[in-house]
Amino acid sequence: MEVFGDVYATVYDTLYKDKDYESECNFIEQIFANYSRKVRSILNLGCGTGGHDLILSKRGYKIVGVDRSKKMLEIARDKAKKNKLDIDFVEGDITDIALDKKFDAVISMFAVMSYQTTNYAVASTCLTAKKHLSPGGVFIFDCWYGPAVLLEKPNVKIKEINLNKNEKIIRFTEPILNIFDHTVEIRFKVLTIKNDTIVNETKESHLMRFFFPQEIKYFLEVAGFKKVELCPFLELGKSLTEQDWNMTVIAKT
Repeated sequence: MEVFGDVYATVYDTLYKDKDYESECNFIEQIFANYSRKVRSILNLGCGTGGHDLILSKRGYKIVGVDRSKKMLEIARDKAKKNKLDIDFVEGDITDIALDKKFDAVISMFAVMSYQTTNYAVASTCLTAKKHLSPGGVFIFDCWYGPAVLLEKPNVKIKEINLNKNEKIIRFTEPILNIFDHTVEIRFKVLTIKNDTIVNETKESHLMRFFFPQEIKYFLEVAGFKKVELCPFLELGKSLTEQDWNMTVIAKT
């Protein structure tokens, strides 16, 4: 089953319209200030529809975004064009993309790393980040934190968004936990309802991996990163607890 197919990509921004991209970009800049030299250029691995890219571009950074979803890149390019922003969006797989460019920072947000469910994919993505970084650069990503996932356990969710008086989107989320493989299969069903009639239905299955600190450090150290620090998402300087589902990882060359 395709991940982020055309239908799901089209409603993606609507489903996540409450996501605070501004605060996340503030957090990214806070990390830049604390851990890196002056950052001017950023490579975004798994950029999606460009939520972070547009904001960071407006703040003066030179951005290149990479994603494997043609539809999401199409949406990102349209948004950049409407905002008159010069952002380079590239179709490609983040495990093996080679741009022949160096950047001051590489980011990979909204649990993109958790979509790398094999050891090969995780290792390759870390190497991708390393080979695109200038000396002293920083790699920032967030992912699911294993202890919290195992303690809290993922559960069934229903999200309903009213588009207008007569139309709405309903997303059903069913998670399947695999403790041995450190994965959760997320089964999505998205309905578009107009005048109380289902006009569109799409299903997707997203396999997500949760991580533990020592394995993350191992992958990054093998890729050549010299310093790795972890914290809860959006809480720089704090220690992770079993209640922190999202972990931020900061790695320096």
